[in-house]
Amino acid sequence: MLRGQSTVIENSPDLPITVLMNAGSGSADADASRRAIEAALADMPRDTALRIARRPGELGALAREAAETRPGILAAAGGDGTLNTVVAVAVEHGLPFGVIPLGTFNYFAREHGIPLDADAATRLIAAGRIRREALGRVNGRPFLINASIGLYRRLIEQREAHKRRFGRNRFVALLSGLSMLLREHRPYRVRMQIDGQPVTLSTLTVFFGRSAMQMAQLGLDEAECVSRGELGVLALREVGRGELFALALRGALARLETAENLRQYCALEVEIDWLNRKSHKIRVAVDGELIACSLPLVIESVPDALMVVVPPEAAGAT
Repeated sequence: MLRGQSTVIENSPDLPITVLMNAGSGSADADASRRAIEAALADMPRDTALRIARRPGELGALAREAAETRPGILAAAGGDGTLNTVVAVAVEHGLPFGVIPLGTFNYFAREHGIPLDADAATRLIAAGRIRREALGRVNGRPFLINASIGLYRRLIEQREAHKRRFGRNRFVALLSGLSMLLREHRPYRVRMQIDGQPVTLSTLTVFFGRSAMQMAQLGLDEAECVSRGELGVLALREVGRGELFALALRGALARLETAENLRQYCALEVEIDWLNRKSHKIRVAVDGELIACSLPLVIESVPDALMVVVPPEAAGAT
């Protein structure tokens, strides 16, 4: 998948590699993945280490410690939330970012040609090339796949709760999403600036995509602007439950582009504020993680902000 203009950097053998992993992250067989990663790291003729977070919230501290004491490639082994935590530290410290995908959908890895096998993905971190490319940010917080407010954010929140209870697989995610669509949802009245152009609307959700693959799977032309380094922006107007189910079906059939109640934009920067609420806070889903942000919300795509390790054959994609 092409990701706009890029700069390729040599992957020096002098760079240490630190892999960060949550004890139960992403994969249903985390122990097998950990053993594969350990074995692959042990075979490398360079300075390597695996750091495992045993408790919730520990991963960020481990990543910061690695960035400060052994600056080199910071790699995340896990799902979207793990990747998001580690990439934030890597970007903050100006370090290359590697990926060992252990999640459910693995959009970032798949569109960068990164193997879904833990052993192969680990070995790629040493053998691959480092490429600069655009990165999404929400009020300064990086995101790789998407960010959202409103209904989609609540769907993510419920989905994560169900996954913790019933297991991390696509069937659980599907049932969780369908149950959310059965509820009544209040719209937001928002004022947006989309690359400086004012837009006012009543919306159930606003979604910001940085994965061209995810946008393409939904049948959205915004996949092209994401590939150019922009954001794909979707705002869903107020609709009833029947129309929500129809939209979900369109998405499953990759036909969202023609949905009448879905406003679609390409943008480098979007600013959002309430029209009819006094609160200056908003909850945002960022790569599946829920965070509290202050308003106005600024969502942007920042060119060349990310250094990511990709296969040698993908490094020259422009």
